[in-house]
Amino acid sequence: MVHRRVLAGFVLGACSFTLSLAADIPKEKLDAYFKEKIAKGVSPSISAAVVKDGKVVYAKGFGFADLENSVPATPESVYRIGSITKQFTATMIMQLVREGKLKLDQPFQTILPETPKAWEKVTVRQLLNHTSGIKGYTEVKGLFEDAALKPTTPAGILKTVEKDPLDFEPGTKWNYNNTAFEVLGMIIEKLDGRKYGQSLNARILTPVGMTNTYFTSESTIVKHRAQGYSPDGKGFKHAPYLNMDWPFAAGSMESTTLDLARWDAALYGDKILPQSSLKEMWTPTILTSGKKEDYGFGWGLGKINGTDLVQHGGGIHGFITFIRRAPQKGLTVIVLTNSDSGPADRLAAEAMGIVDPTLKEAPVKPIVDKDKAITDYARATLQAAIDGKLDRSKFTPEFDKALSKEMEEGAHNQLSAAGKITRFELISTETKAGLTRRTYAVTLGTTDLKMEIAIDAKGQIAGLGLHP
Repeated sequence: MVHRRVLAGFVLGACSFTLSLAADIPKEKLDAYFKEKIAKGVSPSISAAVVKDGKVVYAKGFGFADLENSVPATPESVYRIGSITKQFTATMIMQLVREGKLKLDQPFQTILPETPKAWEKVTVRQLLNHTSGIKGYTEVKGLFEDAALKPTTPAGILKTVEKDPLDFEPGTKWNYNNTAFEVLGMIIEKLDGRKYGQSLNARILTPVGMTNTYFTSESTIVKHRAQGYSPDGKGFKHAPYLNMDWPFAAGSMESTTLDLARWDAALYGDKILPQSSLKEMWTPTILTSGKKEDYGFGWGLGKINGTDLVQHGGGIHGFITFIRRAPQKGLTVIVLTNSDSGPADRLAAEAMGIVDPTLKEAPVKPIVDKDKAITDYARATLQAAIDGKLDRSKFTPEFDKALSKEMEEGAHNQLSAAGKITRFELISTETKAGLTRRTYAVTLGTTDLKMEIAIDAKGQIAGLGLHP
């Protein structure tokens, strides 16, 4: 996303959007923090902004937005924002609800009857909160090695999964799902009578004044566009190509830190949506079992030291991004990186703690490990991922199907570039219904991560994940 030139006194509807050089913001500490991360090679560049009560109090770029041409990252660098796109899609759906053009609890096939019969019970709400059970197209094996290199249409995206059964009965489970947001994009096009990008411009970007934000097109020339990279063990290489038709309404936008700050300011008013609709978007999902999931409509939800968080990240070839909002504090941190190994969520969390120490996350403490054999197994699995030698015979059939070869290769590239394992400590464990779930605090070189692993009663790996 773009680091943009600061516009003092820019008027945003009922909101005033200005740059404030507030004395109480520890700008030097933020500078030192981001410079340290660039020096450690977490990403070729980091673009960051801090917004307090609708005013940008900090906005800088670090490193290079374009390595080949030594172009520094600035407040005008444009980054692909990946799944941060989802909050814009969800907002347009809620606008259509407000206009009486659809209802959250109606089956979406009343609008798109041409979609598979197996999806007939899925509601608009279940598309928004990832409880539809529709198979995620990004889980299709080999997709990113072949089909995703070529142009497609929204209908073409759905064809990749239209013959697959539902993963679960709608509403019974939560599973992050890109296909659902592609469907939502199709609903917007159908009800609005125009292309998704045109609706995005008319409904949000123009009213908010987001003039450096785009629905990505392969042919559009965008000034100050950052290039995307992947680690290669020695530094960085160009990220694999992805035709941007594929992310569509789930992830095809690109923007700047300052444009996203304008977006953040708009969320405090009623110009885009009334606060009652936004509150509904930021309400946790309740499954049919009564279990609560900390996800609303296109936004993740959480708490830090008793303060509510509304946040979301984006990950797409060559870019990792994050927007972390603490509305009760009127504080938002936006971080954009141009590497698909850039820990944008961790950078945003730590930067927020620098700005407001009451929002600083407590250090993760290890717990007593009563089964060192499982820990040895988990550590060996991580080392195999680093070495690019994962043994798939140790996976459950479901996990083997879910983990594509491209995902495995991408993990190898990122992990091997980070460095050796210098910390591997158990921080939580739970065994339920024959499945042991463990979380470890991991340090690779100078990069701190959390590793989650799920192992079934037969010792097979049913799930594996790493995140900052």
